[in-house]
Amino acid sequence: MSEPPRPDTPGLQRLVADLSSIEFDAASDVQRYIVTLRNACKVLAVELEFAADDLEQRLRAIPPAGDEETGVVIARRARQVAKHLRRSAEATREVGIAASKTWSSLRTHFGDHMGQRRRRGKQINLQS
Repeated sequence: MSEPPRPDTPGLQRLVADLSSIEFDAASDVQRYIVTLRNACKVLAVELEFAADDLEQRLRAIPPAGDEETGVVIARRARQVAKHLRRSAEATREVGIAASKTWSSLRTHFGDHMGQRRRRGKQINLQS
């Protein structure tokens, strides 16, 4: 049996190198970092969903071990095992969402320093 791939595969190394090379010298650097991270999270979440579906289907195909096990029991067990990958996919989506909120927060709290005007609420004329 072959050894599972190490977590520092070339694709992951490239992603980490891309992220760590960004210096945060300008707002565009922050935006580039967030977009890169968000896109990686999207791809990973989709992969985890596909893996969960594939694993569940393969586990459902396993024949029952004894007379007491039925197809329903096998299906339930397969769903329970795949649930963990689905939760991983959801957590990965949450990471991407939280990273995206960083840009919004930066614009809200440091927009004046970035050369953006602060939006004011709509003026309501109470005299009319």
